[in-house]
Order: sequence, then C-alpha cells, then structure tokens
Amino acid sequence: MMTYNIKIIFLCISTALMLSCSNEGVDVGNNTSSESSVEGNYFPSTVNDFRNYEVSNTTTLNMETTISSDSLYVVSQNGTTFMLEVNEGMPANGILCGILSSGTLTRSNSSLALNGSFSLPEEIASLFNFEIALNNLVLFDASAENNTVLSTTTNTISQDFNGLPVTITYLLSTTARGNFDNLMLNDAIYNTVTASQLALNLSVSTTISVGGFPITITLLEPQDILISTNYFADTIGLVQASSEIKYQISATAIAALEAAGQTLTIPASGSSTNIQNLTTFSVTE
Repeated sequence: MMTYNIKIIFLCISTALMLSCSNEGVDVGNNTSSESSVEGNYFPSTVNDFRNYEVSNTTTLNMETTISSDSLYVVSQNGTTFMLEVNEGMPANGILCGILSSGTLTRSNSSLALNGSFSLPEEIASLFNFEIALNNLVLFDASAENNTVLSTTTNTISQDFNGLPVTITYLLSTTARGNFDNLMLNDAIYNTVTASQLALNLSVSTTISVGGFPITITLLEPQDILISTNYFADTIGLVQASSEIKYQISATAIAALEAAGQTLTIPASGSSTNIQNLTTFSVTE
C-alpha cells in the first residue's frame, strides 16, 4: 500500500478551461458522446502490463509548470483482481497514479473498484494529517448513467492542532461522467472511453479561548479541495487524469487563531492543477 505526495499546491484552473485545452485536456469539438453503457476491458491487468504518463503540475504562486513522469505497472493478478506499483516504489507524481497504486483493484466488464487508501495533499496534511481507508471505492462504471454517484466514503474524526481540539469531516465521492464513442485527449483519439470524477470535500472546525470564553470557529468551510476528472479507454486503461486542488481558510478563522496566539503554517488559500497524460503503454488483453 502506498501513499502519494502532492508536491505543488497553488493554481486554480477551472475544469471547463482544462477540458477545452487541446494540448492537455479534452478537445470537446471532436468527441462523440454516448449515453448507452459499453462493456469492455477498461483496465487490462496482466502482470507486467505498463502505462507511462507525463505529469504536469502548475502553481499560481509563480505560474510555474513542472513536468515529471510516472510509470504504472501490474505487479500481481488473480483473475479480475490485481495490484499496481508506480515508479519502482517511489512516490507517484500523478494524483490518480498514487490512488491506483495504493491497494487492490477489482475490475468487471464495465467497472473498476479499489480497496486502498487516500492521503491528503501534503500542505494540508501539515495541519491535519490522516488517511482515508477506501473500501470498494468504484473508480468508474461504464454501465452507470451520466452524473450517477458511484461511491461515497464519509467520516468525522478528531485530532489535536497545536493543543486545540479539531473536528474534521470528509466526504470522498466518485461520479460517472459519461461514455464516449471517441474522444480526443492530448492530441490523441481514443475509442470507447468512460469518464468519471473523484472529489474530496473537507470541513474543519475547532474551539479556541478568546478573553477566557470558548469560541467555536470553522477553519475550512465545507469545500471540495480535490476534483479529479479521469478517462479510461477500452483495451488501454487510464489515458488521462485532470485534477484541480484548491482550498480557502476563512479570514475570520485566521483572525480568531491569531487572537488565541495560533499561527497557520500554510497560506490562507492555494490552488494547483495536476494533469497526467498517457505517453506509452504495453498491455495484454
């Protein structure tokens, strides 16, 4: 089981903008959508199958884009159940590569489910550090209608933050985003594609003492800190994952923390994008 690091967390490019970019996102003018379900092998999983990705991270702090790569490959298989590894045991650069390599995957003719784990973005984790256990998280399902919620994982936990009690509520969900007879992604055309979205919603509150009086403040209003739109092609597997990370800590919470002698170790807000595009692959159906 592996966790992954999100190395850069500061650029907010809207999902619509990412999907209209012909170099990295989806060229919507050349797509043929299909509402009907399509069976297929959307993640071939024979041992030694591999997929290589170019990973692009962009941050608003300096408008800098960093290019790296991931190698994702099958290390074990038992029928329709299999495990992946990335970068010979080193951390994944792509968000979805990190998720896919975190546990055991089970596929059907239309879906893929994961028993693994999910870690918070590194900068958020410096304040609130926990992992989310993923039990039968459905990553995609080509038989589901568009906008159908596929899986949800939610919980409320308590932690200590610089001596203050913190209550954290999270909701991790996956949603079907339709099927495509053909789809252009990063200047390549793929046939029979199913799309899905993974979202992590987070809220955080704490109680502080101001002037001897306890006050409950919300550090993070309920917000999606991660939205990842992912595309899986028949006979190939994951061909693109386009992820947006963003957060906003309320000004009221910052002022209240300062009054209580607490200082945040991360900026009050941040956003970034993480896009992984398939470059080369070798799979056995």
